[in-house]
Amino acid sequence: MHPWLVLLLSLLCAGCRTVEEWRPAGKQGQPLYLVDHGLHVGLVVPAEGLAQRLPELGDTFPAARFTEVGWGDRAFYQSEQAGAGLALRALLWPTDAVLHLVPLSQPPKVYFSGLPVLELKVSPAGMGRLLNELATSFARDESGNPKVVGAGRYGGGRFYASVERYHLLHTCNTWVARRLVAAGLPLRPAQAVTADGLMRQARSAKGEYDKLHSPITD
Repeated sequence: MHPWLVLLLSLLCAGCRTVEEWRPAGKQGQPLYLVDHGLHVGLVVPAEGLAQRLPELGDTFPAARFTEVGWGDRAFYQSEQAGAGLALRALLWPTDAVLHLVPLSQPPKVYFSGLPVLELKVSPAGMGRLLNELATSFARDESGNPKVVGAGRYGGGRFYASVERYHLLHTCNTWVARRLVAAGLPLRPAQAVTADGLMRQARSAKGEYDKLHSPITD
């Protein structure tokens, strides 16, 4: 993404919702994962939890232990030769969006061994809110099932239509950041325009969690 576009996004997102109070997950925190793909961050959640809300996904990906979820502009995300023109179009006015789901039969750190993977922990209630928000983003077909709009980019995944729209204030990384905010993590979506900005905040949140729950030593 061009530097001037990043700056413009940052300025325009200055008023986005932020977390005012962080509620630590406690000792019973449930893990989720972020995968840094360079331009965007994938969100990895327990496959069973998502399938409880969308049973069709359990039928489609029966062997999945985890599900990686990405979100973005439909034309750009599904294009094999996406360029600056599609990127600019997606930013300048609201466009159709898709979710990209990839089933993982192995832990994310094994499956994505060549990419930065960050493990975070959230409370059971926070995980529930996050999964509920994921489920409500799916558009439905005539039968009421999540609407498939194409084969995924890798790993036997699939693209699904989203009811949300992609635009200047609602991009792939701020979308993930808002789901993490729903889970109770102290992130600022306005500062998550880039994958680096999102991962930096997430690492800071992980550091605070580890500090609170580290063993007390003399």
